[in-house]
Amino acid sequence: MPRDTAREQPQWLFTRHSALTVRQLLRAYAVLCLFSTAIALAFALRGYWYIPVFSFAELALVAIALLYYLRHARDYEHLALRDGVLVVEQVSAGRRQRSSFRPWCTRIVVPEGPRQLIRISCGGTRVEVGAFATPERRRQVAQELLAWLPPLDREGCGAYFGP
Repeated sequence: MPRDTAREQPQWLFTRHSALTVRQLLRAYAVLCLFSTAIALAFALRGYWYIPVFSFAELALVAIALLYYLRHARDYEHLALRDGVLVVEQVSAGRRQRSSFRPWCTRIVVPEGPRQLIRISCGGTRVEVGAFATPERRRQVAQELLAWLPPLDREGCGAYFGP
């Protein structure tokens, strides 16, 4: 039974789980740089000039990997029912994609397998969400969405999208 959407506006948030904060990551990289530079300097003083070259190449590659990690550390997916519209907002590497769906013609496909995502479609728009959630959480959110949305009205939607 659908709830009264005038009072409650449900929302779901899927975020990427990051083990380290930005500050912790920068501190760890600074310690790595100090340690690696000290060893490279010791070898350079003994006449082994190729060691600092490889050391700085290693630090550059680690910096590139950490920048990639930081770029995606704040990725998220946000679903919300606001004023009778299902709004899906996905942020990946700082790029925001926002999709709006009419609730009466929105089709929700509940994921059945462990790698399947929640598929939301209406008209010609289709998105998949739940990449940062466990399979159980994806199924739970899909079931909650189905409970909040009105029954599918195939006449008001235009084309019907199968599974």
